[in-house]
Formats: sequence, structure tokens, C-alpha cells
Amino acid sequence: MRVVVLGCGTAVGKTRVSSALLRALVGRDLPALGLKPIESGIQRDPSALGDPPAGSDAATLSAAGSVRTQLAHPLYALRDPISPHLAARAEGIVIDLLRIKHWVADSAPVPSYILSPSALSVVIETAGGVFSPLAPGVTNFELAMALEPAQWVLVAADALGVLHDVTATLKAMRAAGREPDHLVLSGAREPDASTGRNAAELATLGIAQVTAVLARNDDRGVSALVDRLLLSEHARESR
Repeated sequence: MRVVVLGCGTAVGKTRVSSALLRALVGRDLPALGLKPIESGIQRDPSALGDPPAGSDAATLSAAGSVRTQLAHPLYALRDPISPHLAARAEGIVIDLLRIKHWVADSAPVPSYILSPSALSVVIETAGGVFSPLAPGVTNFELAMALEPAQWVLVAADALGVLHDVTATLKAMRAAGREPDHLVLSGAREPDASTGRNAAELATLGIAQVTAVLARNDDRGVSALVDRLLLSEHARESR
């Protein structure tokens, strides 16, 4: 199973949701691998033998999964903590989707104890929002398309403004030709009066059905997402 985690924006909780999802899969005795192909604001350590830098999103994902890979370090580890396309440009790099696609495939070898390749869950976290630019004319939306077949999880912060953010993101994704398969609200860093009420309001207004709500320091809410992902994957394999 391949899962691509997208965000309605930056700092909405993608790493929080991705790592919770990985822990939940491992908790069900399902092998899981977490990857972040692009991350800005970090530097590659040539002596680290592929390990992600401590404190990075990639390191958080690697620690949450159960399958280890020598390619856990982001393919594009960009020094400047800015938009990936700008950080890449500053280093004379062009982010290439085909290269990422091959890197993801190479990062997910099937260990001998796994009987079927489909039994391995690979959770791929993108950098920034769905339409954050990665290169001229290329956004995370195109990256997710390049990683198909996959289930797309859209993450939004459970905070004031989420009704607009989800509405705008879904409209843009529909116009681009692909909607997310699941919507998750992630606990806001600073809860406000809307926190805890947004999922119901999104449904009431007909904007979207929320698959799961994940509190800031409590993984239990991610169980609903795991159930839906596994059910959808089973249905896909049965077709």
C-alpha cells in the first residue's frame, strides 16, 4: 500500500499525521516505511550513512516506521528553510519527479519476512501544500500523480480558517483532475474556539467528510484512517 500525504498548506500537521499513521500500522503488526523525498532547512551529513538528520521530518518518519532503508535521508535535502523550488534553485538543483519516483521504489525493498510486496505500507510525506512549487510548473500535486497508484491523504489543521482552506484546496484539486481519498484534521498547535468542531461543520456545509481527527498529543484518532486505508486497499486488490 502506498500513501501520499498532502497538506492544505505548510505546518498543518503532515508529519504529525504521517508518523501517527506509521505507528498505528506497526501497532497492528503491519510493516511500514516512512519517507520524505524533499525537505528544506536540513543538510546532508556525508558521514551519516543515509540516516536522516536528527530532528528532521524524515528522521521522525523513519523512527515511526518498522522497515529500515539506507535511503531514509531525503533525496532532496535542501539547506535553506524556504519553499523547495527556491531552496533547490539556490543550490543549482532542479527537483525531478521521475527521479523521486524511482527513489521511492528503490527505498521500499520487500524484506524477506514479508510474503507479499503489497503487505508493505509506504507513507510518503510531501513538503508544503498541495500546490507548493517544486520546480517551474511542478507542484506537489504533480508529484502525487507521479507516485500513483496511491491513496492520497489531505491534512488540514483543526483550527480557525480550515473551512476556507479545505474548500479552496478541494476546488483546486478537482480542477486539476484528482481529489484526495481521505481528509484528516490535525490538532492545532494553538487550539481555538473552532477546534473540535470543524469536522462536523465541514460535513454540515457539504464541503467534505472528514476521515479522522487527530488530537495534538493523542494517536487514537488515526485508527479511523488506518481502517479506511486498509479497506480501500483491499477493495482495490479485489478488483
